[in-house]
Amino acid sequence: MSKPSEAQIEANRRNAKHSRGPKSDHGKHRSSLNAMRHGLTGRTVVLPGEDMEEFKRFSKEIADSLNAESPMERQFAQTVADSQWRLNRARTFEDGMIALGHFEEAGNFTAYSPEIHAALTAAKVFRDHSKDFVNLALYEQRIGRAQKEAFRQLYDLQDRRKAAILLQAEEAKTQAVVEEIKVAEIEAVEAKPAAQTTTAAAAPARHYPLNIQEDTPDSGQEIGFVCSTPEIAAVNPILPVAEPVKTPFRNPEFTAELKAA
Repeated sequence: MSKPSEAQIEANRRNAKHSRGPKSDHGKHRSSLNAMRHGLTGRTVVLPGEDMEEFKRFSKEIADSLNAESPMERQFAQTVADSQWRLNRARTFEDGMIALGHFEEAGNFTAYSPEIHAALTAAKVFRDHSKDFVNLALYEQRIGRAQKEAFRQLYDLQDRRKAAILLQAEEAKTQAVVEEIKVAEIEAVEAKPAAQTTTAAAAPARHYPLNIQEDTPDSGQEIGFVCSTPEIAAVNPILPVAEPVKTPFRNPEFTAELKAA
């Protein structure tokens, strides 16, 4: 390949000054799609000719069915919707490639029935364009893996969110039980002195007089105190003897036993 001359280089520079690319929005949009071939990869999800409103409705249905709440969950839900849109397009391409064979050389033959003609045409298209079908299958696998990963991350975020909600509910329930126990303990402490005061006021002390004749068994003998001071001194002379105390009652049996001892 020969090197361009200085005149050619200068001519290219002059021509470049007259062409600065598309000016209108429509022209810029078409220019941005110059390198697009099939739309199964890349940033552009909706191709020219596809219905944007239908895509929005399709994406919203999928996102709503996935119960995405947080911004990141909605992001992964949108990725799932975009991937499914691309997968549907890839399957449409496959159907279109087979359908196109009916209007090309693959379908240029005679068969006994339309069913046989369609089956043989699809077989010839697949045979003649097997590499294209393999590439299409590779694109579908790539999109499927991206969708599967988006599902995984979405479900992981949702599981974490639900676990955090359950943990907060359990902590709130535990805190409520603790508060109830504290209130019950305080009420019990405050109610105890009042209960004691009420019991004491409700049951005043009662004094019962001693009736020897009624409260002692009838033994036929005079019942009194066990022994008098002189009797104690007779039994144990070491103890100091106090002034005699008159005892109106004696127990003769116990006194005899005490003297015998």
